[in-house]
Amino acid sequence: MPNLNTTYVTQNSITVAQSGTYEINYLISVTVAIGTTLTIAVRNNGTNIPSTVISRTLSVGTNTTYSGSIISTLTAGNTLDMAISALIAVGVTLGTGTSAILTVKKIS
Repeated sequence: MPNLNTTYVTQNSITVAQSGTYEINYLISVTVAIGTTLTIAVRNNGTNIPSTVISRTLSVGTNTTYSGSIISTLTAGNTLDMAISALIAVGVTLGTGTSAILTVKKIS
């Protein structure tokens, strides 16, 4: 996907160049090595965006997809990324093919 008014300052993140209202879409497909609760979130400058936080209890070897879409106001220089966390240390394997997507589109 082409980028316009965004940069990739660090690997696996998107920095917006203009303040405004943005549509943020995200998807990640994972499998865990042991059963546990796994949480994913889109972060803005390292802080979870509350409406993107999804927690699920996963079984070993079951591919699980997390996805969502939100509208959010961002300021020029905000950096977005996705984070995974768990209650215990766990091996996480991304799904085959397209395993993680984060898109940011300015709508006004």
